[in-house]
Amino acid sequence: MGEDDTQNDELSPSYVGADSFLNGVRKPRDELTDDVDIGVLGVPFDGAASRQPGTRYGPEALRRESGWYGRSEPQYNAGTGQVTDYGSIQIQDCGDVPVVTTDVEQTGDYIRDAVETVATHTFPVVLGGDHYLTYPSFTGFSKTVDGRVGLIHLDSHSDIYGERDLHGEHWHGSPMNLIADSPHGSYETHAMIGLRAFEDPEFPSFVDESGLYVDYARDVHDRGIEACLADAIDHVTASCDVVYLTVDIDVVEPTIAPGTGTPEFGGLDANQFLTALEYLGTCDAIGALDLVEVAPRLDPTRNTQRLGAAAVSRFIESKFM
Repeated sequence: MGEDDTQNDELSPSYVGADSFLNGVRKPRDELTDDVDIGVLGVPFDGAASRQPGTRYGPEALRRESGWYGRSEPQYNAGTGQVTDYGSIQIQDCGDVPVVTTDVEQTGDYIRDAVETVATHTFPVVLGGDHYLTYPSFTGFSKTVDGRVGLIHLDSHSDIYGERDLHGEHWHGSPMNLIADSPHGSYETHAMIGLRAFEDPEFPSFVDESGLYVDYARDVHDRGIEACLADAIDHVTASCDVVYLTVDIDVVEPTIAPGTGTPEFGGLDANQFLTALEYLGTCDAIGALDLVEVAPRLDPTRNTQRLGAAAVSRFIESKFM
């Protein structure tokens, strides 16, 4: 490329060259330093999906759409009433975690190691990929924390299933069960928001007996998203100081965000979803975030990945600016 072809960053529109999330610096994770505010990892893996594949393309699509939000000059966000300035924080995109398409557990090991490395230095943001990744991501993050780690979980499904004849033990319906069995996890420090899919008939009894906190989608619509989140945060932080946040894009109504493998009608609208991420950004205890199950090729409108990128940007603006 000749000198005349090189883009001037100050003059380039936000959608040009968006190969990093929110236009962060693209460097490998072994070059992370403690002065970086956020370390981003992509996990282009959908080998644990049980229905429709396609979330392997999620990290690429989220990076591309995020360019619109990660502007280096101050901007007034009329949606939040806040002035944002991505030039005031350091975001390092550490690229994608290695994946083995046919080996869920080996891929999980790579995810665990990568998240632990990032979390040693800074706040991890993990872009999926299917929801199985939350299990190794949570356990990798937990290695950098003393004591139990709470979990706030936005989703239309509980993902608490154990081993199944059809799917085995490690699949995207099992991460919360695997986390609860890990040394740092517990249903007593776990809160779920937005559930509305079919669960086992014993699920209500399980919630009562396990200490799990659940607000169903109907509760969000009745009580409001902020009231549900306030109670969820209180539940999780009552017995732990550090919280992992996992966000499945299918918590959103699929007529708004259709690009996901297991859509369920009756979900959060776009405003509720954005408000949720903005509100959660005010929770000091949250030390890591993942956004999963974005399958861009199932959404020709590109709205799913746009909404996902916007939601993560809302969280970051609320937490870091």
